[in-house]
Amino acid sequence: MILAFNLNSLMKHLALPEGWESKRLKAVRFGFINLAGRVVNRSRQLIIRLSGSHPAYAILLEVRRRLRALWMATESTVLALDPP
Repeated sequence: MILAFNLNSLMKHLALPEGWESKRLKAVRFGFINLAGRVVNRSRQLIIRLSGSHPAYAILLEVRRRLRALWMATESTVLALDPP
């Protein structure tokens, strides 16, 4: 349970936009995780289709952009630390 709390806290500080840091896990869950959508399997890829008109759609895109930037920064740091 402590690990879940720490991961949630880390996600709120690093990935979610301002204003979401003080929200509880239940609010984050209802705001992002419980969105209606469709999972489509095409060309060996799993695609999640969401409505573009949903208010949380723009926030999800921003969160995805931030997570990708963190991943890219971490990847370049790990590559720089690897011995030749």
